[in-house]
Amino acid sequence: MKKLKNTLFLLSAFSFAFVSCSKDGCTDPSAYNYNAEADKDDGSCTYEGCTDPAAVNYNPNATISSECIYDQIGSWTSTYQEVSGDMTASIGGFPVFDTSFTQITHPDSLEPSGLDFIADGSLYVYSNTEPTDTGSWSRTNDDLTLNMDDTTLVFNIDTIDGTFMRIKLEGSESEVDSGMNIDYNYEIKMEFNRN
Repeated sequence: MKKLKNTLFLLSAFSFAFVSCSKDGCTDPSAYNYNAEADKDDGSCTYEGCTDPAAVNYNPNATISSECIYDQIGSWTSTYQEVSGDMTASIGGFPVFDTSFTQITHPDSLEPSGLDFIADGSLYVYSNTEPTDTGSWSRTNDDLTLNMDDTTLVFNIDTIDGTFMRIKLEGSESEVDSGMNIDYNYEIKMEFNRN
């Protein structure tokens, strides 16, 4: 009997040691808080990824937000437009005038009134005063090229997130008119909300 008691004691001590050595934690190697020493999953796994459903890299399993990537694909309504620039004119190297300006378009007169970027590269441009125009778009990094029947414009994507996009077009031109050298720089800023 004494031998049986000793055996039972050893078995219970061994099982207690085995149970006490068991470690709870996250056992999923793809999780942010993976614990290689854990042998029992306790449901505490967290996953890093983009948590914004409007982003291209949205991860529905993510519990810790990391960088989200947004694109312009979708339907956008114009909310703000501004044209600013400066102009200098000179004759024979002597300045005649030097001026700068900023013009903000009234919300009722925003043109275009909206843009639709289709994933296949198609572009629809909506206007308050003209029929819908069609074209194509392409994007290289933050350069957004809009190809229309009569023109090609290359905007820089200044800001884009789930519901807001700001694009800018900058340029400079020089011309000679009646012996006067005219130089001007301009920036067009357009803001949109995603529909």
